Amino acid sequence: MPIYRFTSMKRLLESLVQKQNTLLSPRKWEDPYENALAASLRYERKDGSTVPYPLRNRVYGQCWTIVPETDAFWRMYVPPREGVRIKSTIRKLHRSLELSCSAYASMSCFIGRVQYKSEEAITSLFNDNDWVKDHFRNQGTPGHVETLLLKRTEFIPESEVRLLYLDPHNRDHGDSFSYDFDPSSTILEVTFDPRMEDTLCQTYESILKISGFTGEINKSHLYRTPKITICV
Repeated sequence: MPIYRFTSMKRLLESLVQKQNTLLSPRKWEDPYENALAASLRYERKDGSTVPYPLRNRVYGQCWTIVPETDAFWRMYVPPREGVRIKSTIRKLHRSLELSCSAYASMSCFIGRVQYKSEEAITSLFNDNDWVKDHFRNQGTPGHVETLLLKRTEFIPESEVRLLYLDPHNRDHGDSFSYDFDPSSTILEVTFDPRMEDTLCQTYESILKISGFTGEINKSHLYRTPKITICV
């Protein structure tokens, strides 16, 4: 299944040159509901004292979408005339993370579709002690991952797919986590911002090829003037 990510040309080139993909901590995401449950959860000790959920800061994610293109995506998620859309597949993206973390892949590498629920529904789940215990104790890591695939209905147009990494050694990598990957086998296509000047597109295309990118390169036709002939 094809998936897409809108980013800046600068970040794409950094990824190609360094051959690394970078995931961000949910604490850097704008939605305050992201990882909110893990951030606020506390475990009670036998003596009655409590400690923060120990795995709350060991998770990292990257947001993709199943929607090929919208005007809003180009205007909201990339700098004007400097943005690109990269295309991959769910299998290829997940595999790139698995290969980098092969020893613990089954307990640290995940990908999934975001489920959109009302704020009341999400809050109700978070306030359900049985649901919380099931997801953070009995299910362990998979349960924590499921809570990171919940988002409010106001964000439905994003149609997100999330690549998620949970450090198996419970290490906090700070605001981001990078892993080694092969861009040529993961990224299938690069599409330039429809507002980008053609001469700049040509320059960037040359740079991409020099950087080793072998996939398809094109420019979005979203704002192309239609050619219409009317006979009267």
